[in-house]
Amino acid sequence: MEEGGRPFDLERIIAETFVAEIDYHDTVESTNDVALAHCRRRAIDGPLLVLAAQQTRGRGRGANSWWSVDGSLTFSLIISPAGLGLSQERWPQASLTTGLSVCLALDDVVPGIRSALKWPNDVFLDGRKVCGILVEVGEGSTQSLVLGIGINVNNGFADAPPELTAIATSLTDATGREFDRTEVLIALLKQFETQFRRLATNDPQLPADWQQRCALQGLTVTIETPTDRRTGRCAGIDSQGALLLHTVDGPAQFFGGVITSFE
Repeated sequence: MEEGGRPFDLERIIAETFVAEIDYHDTVESTNDVALAHCRRRAIDGPLLVLAAQQTRGRGRGANSWWSVDGSLTFSLIISPAGLGLSQERWPQASLTTGLSVCLALDDVVPGIRSALKWPNDVFLDGRKVCGILVEVGEGSTQSLVLGIGINVNNGFADAPPELTAIATSLTDATGREFDRTEVLIALLKQFETQFRRLATNDPQLPADWQQRCALQGLTVTIETPTDRRTGRCAGIDSQGALLLHTVDGPAQFFGGVITSFE
């Protein structure tokens, strides 16, 4: 529902989620860049949502970019680890926890369509990419976590670049209907609060939930790191959030890297 010409109901978002403040933009280059600037200027206590109707230069991991058009949902959520009781040793699991939150929200938004985590920072819907995640640390008087999200909602891929049409999808492409982006956003934010509190309390079931959603399980995966390139059969995600591969040299554990192929 539009509010004052905006495609989001900001008052409802504040009322129904743990977000304390919203910085809304009709158009922005990168919500993560805006969020990081907030962190440099002041301490962020309650969760701050940087929300854009359209993002023109969304960033992914490394040199990757996010293709964003009208109808997608692009935002960054600044959270205070101290406010959630999240110890720094848990920060490396923030990307997977964000991805799990997206999967669980999609279970409610598009029931019956399987969502899965593509380690370390993508969410697949029915085998195609529907969401990209970029988690960064905001530096300032205190450290914050910035959860950058780009999710394809009402943007169809018929007119997308050719390299995307075969590998990406949107909620509207998957279901044939359009969605209220405010409702989708609220579902996501509620899961972020729940799942990050689980991470903060070291919930022993959380790693099992990552594992259950692993899109690469059993596939032959090639991963590139700054020092190596390895191929092996994926054995899932371990309790520390690392990708596990069975390679010709034996079991291998990866805490970072870029997946260049999987089949």
